[in-house]
Amino acid sequence: MVYCWKCGSELQSNVSFCGKCGSPVQPAYASSTNVTGNTGLDQLTANRDVQDLWLRRAVAFIIDSVIIGVGSIILALAFAIPLFIVGPSFFRFDFWGVWFWGLIPLLIVAYFILLEAGWGRTIGKEAMGLRVVRVDRRQIDIGSAFLRNISKINWLLLLLDVIAGLVMHGDGRQKFSDRLAGTTVESTRGSAQILR
Repeated sequence: MVYCWKCGSELQSNVSFCGKCGSPVQPAYASSTNVTGNTGLDQLTANRDVQDLWLRRAVAFIIDSVIIGVGSIILALAFAIPLFIVGPSFFRFDFWGVWFWGLIPLLIVAYFILLEAGWGRTIGKEAMGLRVVRVDRRQIDIGSAFLRNISKINWLLLLLDVIAGLVMHGDGRQKFSDRLAGTTVESTRGSAQILR
């Protein structure tokens, strides 16, 4: 049985395009991954290259989180210190609430969108030898980068995004939002860089 790499729908034999989403049956990167009959979770448990890729993605996300965290603290202090100097009555708790529950999630999403749309990778992905590509091999645009990164606005949404991608049939390297955006993460190095 063959399933669409993008939407997970079952495909009829001898078709070139998915009847549900219109995606080609064999994307350009299909030679490097198994897109037939297995869920992403099946591939993750059985394929060392997929395991290595997800491990490197997790480490890259941690690196990016540290960068964003340090930058956010510096920006918060840059805004908070003048408020504190003006007087404690201006330095209210809701400043921190707005900062941590509103501005920081927007900074996180903006970081990922701008770097991936402009450079094809974040600093963490570059350090781990990864890049984001469109499955049709066109240049990543702001819309694709936005769609694949919007779940990063909240850690629970990101977790659900990853789980949904892994339980669907198709490419085990894609989270759900990658399937919607038509993107995937691939290695810029040889396989099994972390796992031996």
